[in-house]
Amino acid sequence: MLKLLGVPAWQAGAEGEHHLPASLPACLLIHLACLGRWVDREQLAALFWPEADAAQARHHLRINLHRLRQLLERLGVPQALEAERSRVRLTLPTDVAQLKAGELEDAAPQDWLQGFRIAGFDAFWDWAEAFIAPLREGGDGPPPTSLPGRAELLARLRADALPAVVLLGEAGMGKSSVLNAAFAGAPLLQGREGLTQMPYRPVVELLLARLDLLRALLRQPERGLAAYRLDLARLVPELAPDEPLPPLDALSARSRLQEGLARVLEALGPLLLVDDLQWVDAATLELLALLGHRGRTRWRGAARGEELPPEHQRWLARQQDGQRLRSLPLQGLSLDTVGQLLRDAGQDTADAPALLQASRGNPFMLGELLRARAEGVALPPRVRELLLRRWRALGPAAASLVGAAAVLARPMPLAVLGHVAAVADAQLLPAAREALDAALLRDDAQGGLQCRHDLVRDAVLSQLPAFEAQALRRRAALALGARPEGAAEPLAVAALWDTAGEAQTALAWLHRGAAQQKLRGRYDEAQTLWQRIAAESREPALALQARLSLAECALLHDLPAGRAALQQVLELAGAVADPAQREHIEGQALSGLVDNAVFSGDLTQAAALAERLRPLLPRLPLAERCSACEVLIELAMREPDIPAAWALLAQLRQLAPQRPSLLSYEGQIHWFGGQVGAARDAFELLLQRHPDYCRGLTIESDLGVMLQALGDLPRAEAMARRSLESWRGVAHTETLSLLMLGLTLTSAGRYGEARGVLDRALVLGREQGSALFEAEALTRRARLYWQSGCIELAEADLAVAEPLLADSRDPLRVSQLCWVRGLLREARGLAADPALAERVRSLSQRSQHPLLHIRLARLDGLGGDAGAAARQVAMAREAGLLEPLAEGLLLQARGLPVNEARPLLLEAAEIAQRLGFAELLGQADRALSAAASAAVLTRLR
Repeated sequence: MLKLLGVPAWQAGAEGEHHLPASLPACLLIHLACLGRWVDREQLAALFWPEADAAQARHHLRINLHRLRQLLERLGVPQALEAERSRVRLTLPTDVAQLKAGELEDAAPQDWLQGFRIAGFDAFWDWAEAFIAPLREGGDGPPPTSLPGRAELLARLRADALPAVVLLGEAGMGKSSVLNAAFAGAPLLQGREGLTQMPYRPVVELLLARLDLLRALLRQPERGLAAYRLDLARLVPELAPDEPLPPLDALSARSRLQEGLARVLEALGPLLLVDDLQWVDAATLELLALLGHRGRTRWRGAARGEELPPEHQRWLARQQDGQRLRSLPLQGLSLDTVGQLLRDAGQDTADAPALLQASRGNPFMLGELLRARAEGVALPPRVRELLLRRWRALGPAAASLVGAAAVLARPMPLAVLGHVAAVADAQLLPAAREALDAALLRDDAQGGLQCRHDLVRDAVLSQLPAFEAQALRRRAALALGARPEGAAEPLAVAALWDTAGEAQTALAWLHRGAAQQKLRGRYDEAQTLWQRIAAESREPALALQARLSLAECALLHDLPAGRAALQQVLELAGAVADPAQREHIEGQALSGLVDNAVFSGDLTQAAALAERLRPLLPRLPLAERCSACEVLIELAMREPDIPAAWALLAQLRQLAPQRPSLLSYEGQIHWFGGQVGAARDAFELLLQRHPDYCRGLTIESDLGVMLQALGDLPRAEAMARRSLESWRGVAHTETLSLLMLGLTLTSAGRYGEARGVLDRALVLGREQGSALFEAEALTRRARLYWQSGCIELAEADLAVAEPLLADSRDPLRVSQLCWVRGLLREARGLAADPALAERVRSLSQRSQHPLLHIRLARLDGLGGDAGAAARQVAMAREAGLLEPLAEGLLLQARGLPVNEARPLLLEAAEIAQRLGFAELLGQADRALSAAASAAVLTRLR
C-alpha cells in the first residue's frame, strides 16, 4: 500500500513502512500511482520540465524513469511500472484511492504528503494541490456537523440523489446553517443583493478565492480544461493578464464560457452549495441548470421563497418539471427544540413557549432574543428593535462601518469599508472589533467584512437618514469604481450611483457594464442596457457610443441594418462638443462602415470611407486604432494593394506586438498576394500557438481555404467542419465556412453534399444582405452544376451572380465568374468570348495571385491559344496548386501523339487519385483508355 495521507511511505503487507525519499523519482511515483492509468510521455515531461524544450524534457524524463524503476526495485515492486514507446503506467494501491471509495475512516485529506517537499517543480505541486482539493472540500472530508432539531432534514439532504435541492424559507430560518452542517467544506456560490445584473458574480467570487487551484487545474491535461483558459479569462482576467482575448459572437462566447465553468465546478468536487438563490443572476442560473443536466456535480441551494423574483420562480418550476430539482420548505424550530436549546444554555425551559411565540421558530430571531435576555431586556421586543438598539449603542466610527457595510451589501476589505464610512485609519481596527463584538459585522473567509445577517442590513438601512445613505452610496460608488480593471464591478457601481440620485453618472457605468456583458456572451442583456443608455443619456457622446455599440452587434448578422445604424451615428457625431470624443466616435463608426462595405462586396464605397478614416488613425485610442488597422488591411488585400497591406500590418505590430491576430493577417496577406504555401504555414503556426482563438479568429476556415487550394481535401474538409462547429449560429463566419466546404466537396466529386452546403451558404448570404457572399455562393454552385453536367442550372446561377459583380474590382471573384462563364460556353459548343479573357487580363495588372493567372490561361486556351495549357501547368506547379495542375496536364495532353500524351495523363491521374479529385480522375482514366485504344489500333495497322 502506498500511503500518501501522512508522511509518504510504502508498506507491503505486514512489513514495516519504507518512507519515500524527498526526490524527483518519488514525485513521479506519487503522480503516476495516483493517476493509475497510461500517461503520455510528452505530457509527463511537460508537467515536470515545462520550461525545457521538448527533446531536453524527454531526456530528463528517461533518466528519472530509470531512477524510479530503481526505487521500485528497492521497495520490492519493480513490476508496477509499465513503459511503452510513447506512454507509461504505474499500478499500485494507494490510501487515497481507499479514501475515495469510503474504505478509510481514520485518514484525513489534510494530511496529504505530510512533510514531503522538494524545491522547484511548481507544476507538480500545483497538480498535487488540485488532486487532493476535491477530497478536502467535498463530502469525503471531516464528518458533517449537526444542528438541533434538524437531524431528519440533514439526513434527507445528504441522502437525496437528485441533481439539485433547494431549501426555501424566510430570512433567518437557518437555511445557510443547514447547508453548511450537511456539507461542511463544500465550495459555495453566494448570491448578493444588488448584484443580480452581474453575470456569474457568485462564480467569480468562488474562483478568485481559489485562483492558485484554478491555475493548477488548467495545467492538468487529463481534465481537458486548458482549452477553456481564455474563455474563463473573460470572467477571471488573472488567468491571462497579458493576452488580448479574441472577439466572440453571442452564441459561442456564451456556450464556451458555460462549458468551461461547468467543467471547473465539477473539478472542484462532487458537491456545490448555492446560498441566497433569490439574488443569483440569470447567467449563474443557466450554469446551475447545465450542472443539473450534466449530472456530474450535485448542487444544494437555499433561497428566501417569498423574495424569489418571478423569473427565478419560473426557472425553479422548469427545473422541477424536468425532475432535476426538488424544493424543500424549511420549517421553524419546534417547542421541544427551543426547550433543548435552553437546557443546553443552562436556562429555564419554562420560557420556551414565550420564546417560540416571539421568534416564530426563526433561529436567528431566537438567538437575538436570547442575547437580549442575557442583556436584561424584557421579552418580547421585535428583533429589528434589538438590532437597532445594539447598533445605536456603538461608537460613531463602528456605527459608520456598519452603515457602510449595509450600503455595500457584499464583503469588502476593511480599508475600503473605512473609506466609504469616512473613518480615520487610526480608528479602523478598534471600530471593526467593536462592530464584530456586537455581532453586527462578520468576517468572511477571504478577510472581507460584511453585515452579520441580511436582517442586520435591512434594519440599519431602514434607519439611516436619507442624506447619510446618499453620501455613503456616493463614496461606495467612488471606492468600487476606483478598483483595478479586473476587479471592477461596473453594474454594481451603476446601481450605487443610481440609488444615490446620480442617474446620468450611472448610465456611464452602465455602458461599461454592457461591454462586460457582451464580453461574457450576454448579448441580449448588453443590448438592453445600450438601448436604455441611448434613450436616457443627456450626454451626446455617451448616447452615440451606445448606438455605435448596438450597430456593431448587427454587423455579423445583418449588414444592411448595421450599415444604416453606423451611418446614423456618423451623421450625429458632429453634435459631440469635445473634439477627442468626436473623433473617437467618428473613427469607430468609419471603421465599422469600411468593414461592412468590404463584406458587402462594395470595395468602391469601402475605399471612399477608408480615405476619411486614415487621417483619424493617429488620434484614436489604442484599441480602436488597432481595430481600424485591421479593417484597412481587409480592404487593402481585396483591392488588392499588397504593399499597403504589409505596411498596415507593420504598423499593427508596433501598436500591439502580442496580438494573436497578427499571424492571421500575415497569412491572409500571403494568400491575397499569391503565396499560398506561406499562407498555409502562417495559419498552421497560428493554430498551433493559439488553438483557443479558433472561436475568436477564423483560423480553421482560413486554413481550410489554403489546404483546399493546395489539394489537401481531407484536412480542408475537416477544418471547414471544425469552423462550422466553432462558429455555429454566427451567420457571417458560417457562410465563409460553408463556401469553403462546398468548394472542397465539389473538388472531391461529392456533388449532392456540395449542393446542400452551397444552398445553405446562399440563404445565409442573402439573409445578411451581402452581395459578395451571394455572388460567391452562386458562382461556386454554377461550377458544381457545370462539373456535374447541369449546364442550364449553372447558366441560371451565373445570370443572377453577374449583376452582383458588375462593378466589382475583386480579382479572385471576378476571375472566377469569367472562368466559369467560359467553361459553360465551351460545354454548350459556343465560341469563346474574348471579352471574358480581356476582363480578367485587366485585373491581372493589379494582382499576382496564381489562381487569377491560371484562370486567365484557361480562358486564353478556350480562345485558341496553343501555349495556354503549358502556362497553366507551369504556374500551378510553381504555386503548388495541384487541382489546376492536374487539369492543365489533361489539357496539355490533348492533341499530342500518344507517346507524348501518356506521361502527362499518367501524372494527372496520379495527382487526381492521390488527392481525391474525382472529376479529374475520371477524365484522366477516360483519356488513358482512349490513348491505349489508339495505341492498339496503331499496332494493328
